[in-house]
Amino acid sequence: MIKLEHISKSFKTKNNSVCALDDISLEIHDGEIFGIIGKSGVGKSTLLKILSLSMMYDTGTYTLMDIDVKTLTHKDKVKLLQNTSFIYQNFSLLYNLNVLDNVSLPLKLRGVDKLTRHQKAREMLAFVGLDSKALDYPITLSGGEAQRISIARALITDPKLLFLDEPTSALDEETAYDILKLIRKLHETFKPTIVFVSHQIQSIKYLCDRVMMLGDNKIKHIGKIDKLSTLSTTYDAIWGDRL
Repeated sequence: MIKLEHISKSFKTKNNSVCALDDISLEIHDGEIFGIIGKSGVGKSTLLKILSLSMMYDTGTYTLMDIDVKTLTHKDKVKLLQNTSFIYQNFSLLYNLNVLDNVSLPLKLRGVDKLTRHQKAREMLAFVGLDSKALDYPITLSGGEAQRISIARALITDPKLLFLDEPTSALDEETAYDILKLIRKLHETFKPTIVFVSHQIQSIKYLCDRVMMLGDNKIKHIGKIDKLSTLSTTYDAIWGDRL
């Protein structure tokens, strides 16, 4: 699904250049849940932007769904991105639209007729357990409900690849656990490849098949999730027996 070879990215400042990612090589397999973890400032967001084609890297090769992304025309890029969806930390719902129209918006943008897109939206709302909220507006929703709505919206296009950017970090512990269970359920049902970015090591361990730890803009470790407790003495000190 995803292959990165020696990817590097730097940002120019007024006086110098700052390295955001240094020599990143990895493969993410079709159908797996792949976790990316690291402290703030180590390059997680930059990497996710590159993976989701919203930022170009400086050097290296990125192959997405067997396509070298540097060969993509704008039209090809748009077509490829139609196989992907994004779930954000802050839900990113439109407050002037009701829940049904928020969920169906991606299909509206693709020219799908109102009856068809609303029918599919109701199916997705039922899947996340919020079909009764279809005509409500986002301002009336709890954080957990808003994240469920954003998950329904992400699923409506039947994506092959889902990018999750800290989807539980704005939620309390119990609600976050419910969202993680829902993500596991959607993976078992629809079987997309999932890239899950988080700084919460317990969320990564609960959900993911494999994990990559970033540190100092480099890969510190890639491996199966059952090896997570040996990744870093820093994380061991923080989480202890909870790993």
